[in-house]
Amino acid sequence: MFRLNSISPDLAESFRHATPGQRRKATLVACTFVASRVGLEGEEVAAALEHLRHGGEVDRDLLQKIESLAARLDDEYLRLDEEGDETKRPEVLRLFSKARAASALGFALSEDPGQLHEALYEALAAVDDATGVIRLVAEALQSSGKVSKGS
Repeated sequence: MFRLNSISPDLAESFRHATPGQRRKATLVACTFVASRVGLEGEEVAAALEHLRHGGEVDRDLLQKIESLAARLDDEYLRLDEEGDETKRPEVLRLFSKARAASALGFALSEDPGQLHEALYEALAAVDDATGVIRLVAEALQSSGKVSKGS
């Protein structure tokens, strides 16, 4: 069972019936959208998105950097959240969103194509209102599946 079912059963169903190319394109669309939306930036983020656009063999060093970024952001938001200071709640949520977006990139970069649904789940969890992401992902899952520079 996909965790994606818990957010959007219809999207999970579309994902199950999509081709590998459509799945990769949908993951690229989701990761690009949420990274921009939550302000996830940096050289490793740009390199990861570029890698997703062009494909090819997984760069293990890049994957490690993205996984480290996600872990660092997780640690930061958890530390702040444990302080229990409600005035820091907006920062906790901002860091949580960035951590989910970074985690989505990590799953998307995985050598295991079975991790793409996890990338989508994390991308959807990165934003307060996933409606826009769901729409874009659904469109990508229905497209030709070709990832190009303009996608």
